[in-house]
Parts: sequence; C-alpha cells; structure tokens
Amino acid sequence: MMIIGCLDGVRLLRSLLKNPHPDVKASAAWALCPCIQQAKDAGEMVRSFVGGLELVVNLLKSDNKEVSASVCAAITNIAKGQENLAIITDHGIVPLFSKLANTNNDKLRRHLAEAISCCCMWGRNRVAFGENKAVAPLVRYLKLNDTNVHRATAQALYQLSEDGDNCITIHENGTVKLLLHMIGSPDEHLQEAAAGCVSNIRRLALAIEKARYT
Repeated sequence: MMIIGCLDGVRLLRSLLKNPHPDVKASAAWALCPCIQQAKDAGEMVRSFVGGLELVVNLLKSDNKEVSASVCAAITNIAKGQENLAIITDHGIVPLFSKLANTNNDKLRRHLAEAISCCCMWGRNRVAFGENKAVAPLVRYLKLNDTNVHRATAQALYQLSEDGDNCITIHENGTVKLLLHMIGSPDEHLQEAAAGCVSNIRRLALAIEKARYT
C-alpha cells in the first residue's frame, strides 16, 4: 500500500473509473476497495480527489451489473467515514440504491445490501430508504440459497428496522420466519443481524400493543 501510494496509484485507479469500457470501470472499482480499506486515513484519501465521490455515485446509473456491484463494494468502504457518507448522501445515494434493489443479480444483491447497511448510519437515510421503497425488495433476498447474501441482507434489514415504518414493512413481507431460521445459522454475523432485526420487530409490536391499552 505504501508503494502504491508513493506511485500515486490510487489516483490513477480513480481515473480509470472514467474509462468508457465497463470492464475497466468495474476492475478499477474492485481494485479501489482494498486500497481504501488499508489506507491510514481512508476518508481524507477519498475526499482528496476532486469530484471523486460524485463520480463514484454516478456510476450507479450504469446498466452493467458488474459495474454496479463493484461500485456498491467501493461505497461500502467509502461510507465507513462519516464525512464521506454525508457527501454521498447529498449526491443522492439513497434513491440510486433503491432503484437497484429489484435486481435479480445475486452478486449485486450482496454488495448492494452491504452498502445500504453502511449508508443507514447517516441522518435520515433509514427513513429515506423506506420512502424510496427499498425495504420490501430486500426481504426477497432472504429466500436465496446464498449465505453471503443472507448475511448482508440481514445486516441491512437490522439497520433499516431501527425505523418504525420500515419495521412494519419488514414484518408485513413475511420476514420473521426467515429470520428466525437464520438465527440458528453457523454464521455468527448472520445470527446477530437476524436476531437484532427480530428484536426490533418484537419491540415495536409490544409498544403498539401497550399503546392500545393506555
């Protein structure tokens, strides 16, 4: 990473995101992920590229599924910095992610769910995902036979279920039985996310029940 930094490699990778060929864009986005993960000050590094965050967000408009998946993976790393998350939110990340939610591409589903989970950590993004109809499509991801997709989706639904309206949507779409099954998964991260989501649904149900009798 030090050698890549000294040779200005990250900036050169970012410049490849402007390449007209989708395969080059996708490869550049995938390559940026470990660079961001291992940077000493990832947030500052990403912000140092003029127009870089807006460029990354706009790539979500691509019709190429590999480009979309790779950009979602890059955004998952970018969004771990609060300032970067605020900036990409201003660039309209929530409606763009929401439009992708109905995809039938499992690779994109996984990385999209991971990115949505991270983006819930800012402002009213949780509420905005609900308003943009992103919650119900995510529930369908739990019906796949892919543990990686299950883990990412459960984590996203856990974050989204912190909002009451999203919690209701998750429950109405028949998620509880699926999540209860996943609590018994050997994957600890999946267990924890599934349990957290069920807990939020249960907590809301108890609050509504209590309100009826007060």
